[in-house]
Amino acid sequence: MNKIVLVSGASSGIGLETARHLSSKGYQVIGISRSYPKVEYNFDYFLCDITDEKKVIKTMHLIEEKYEHIDVLINSAGMGISGAIENTPLEEVEQIYNVNVFGHILVTKTLLPLLRKSKKAKIINISSVASEISLPFQAFYSMSKASIDAFTKALSMELKPFKIKVCAVLPGDIKTGFTKNRLQPYQVENDLYTERTKHSLNRMAKDEQNGMDPIRIAKKIERLIKRNRIPLRTTVGFSYKAIRVLNKFLPEKIVQFFVRKLYG
Repeated sequence: MNKIVLVSGASSGIGLETARHLSSKGYQVIGISRSYPKVEYNFDYFLCDITDEKKVIKTMHLIEEKYEHIDVLINSAGMGISGAIENTPLEEVEQIYNVNVFGHILVTKTLLPLLRKSKKAKIINISSVASEISLPFQAFYSMSKASIDAFTKALSMELKPFKIKVCAVLPGDIKTGFTKNRLQPYQVENDLYTERTKHSLNRMAKDEQNGMDPIRIAKKIERLIKRNRIPLRTTVGFSYKAIRVLNKFLPEKIVQFFVRKLYG
């Protein structure tokens, strides 16, 4: 039997591209999201708001009735917010953490019994290069992805006795609908950050629209599924791998200088 893969955030972006690609390769794919994809899809689908614990538990029970086990969980649901830390309302910070962090935790916790029934289960979390290099006016996105990295490391150690392998994929700029769906900066009178925020977001939008096709992430995930051994964290694209290497060896002040010049 082909591997059974569950993908969260499967209505758009990396999640949708990954679900469609894996399904075309013969995997049994289950997509979950709080809305249906706006394009044609070729896999099983369950509506589920991953920030709602009762809905997550109910959905996982429905999945368990149909599938005896799950071989791979791909946590790819995500959102972004932008703006200065000083101006961002706490409810927006809570919203991004509910989706990018707590939602992944909820889905993972609830699905673990089905993953344990697989002989070689894997959990693949979608993080970001921004988890290592914090971006100005994207602080809370960077923070949420850093949390996913920490979650991945701890989860890997806890699940080792069950032979469940865990990996975080750190993409860089991806050309998806993520750019237009990012929550825009909260507007305040006499904002001291307006021009810098505008410059930063314009630069990010340009980088994302010129970014790599999400199919590259989908193919990377497929390769990880096929491998017996997987890294704890991995990056897609030579330039982003180089950025991570430089970030390790260059003095932190120099890294911040270049990031500030680009985005600050």
